[in-house]
Amino acid sequence: MSTTCCIGAIHPDNPTLVHARIVHYDGYPSNILPTLAAIWATHAHHDTAALITTILANDWEHLDEDTTAATSSHFAGQQPVPGVGVTLASTSDGVTVDPPEPVTVFPLCHAAHLDVEWIYLIDAVTDTIIVHTGDGTPTAVYPLVSCLSTDDATAGRISGSEPPPPASALR
Repeated sequence: MSTTCCIGAIHPDNPTLVHARIVHYDGYPSNILPTLAAIWATHAHHDTAALITTILANDWEHLDEDTTAATSSHFAGQQPVPGVGVTLASTSDGVTVDPPEPVTVFPLCHAAHLDVEWIYLIDAVTDTIIVHTGDGTPTAVYPLVSCLSTDDATAGRISGSEPPPPASALR
């Protein structure tokens, strides 16, 4: 469950740069793909640019479309974002004591320097998620709409080599 990943998008004016946020827990494709699709469908109302904006607003403890304002965190003071997940920024008595870090910006060719197992890039033009291994190697492209089924997150793969292995094989 502690698989760290990056989720973000290619910079529109410079396609060699990625703007991304860290997600600390459950970054496996079998979890992230349907979760991003559910956040896209419900919280972002099928607006992929809004999904990107939402994800890039914070680093995340974890993403979960079922998060409510009453959701508690494993760590004191972290904030739930209803319909999205729990942030890493923390507050105490309503005052931010640990503000969010800036968005991580990196060239995809240097992804191996990050300490993540997976990188997910959301494409607002095609409404897809491009899955990369932690070293930046692309593995597949998934339409957001086809990831809405939690039965088989790899069913919507439209390109790439082998689909990501199921979470049970990676844990």
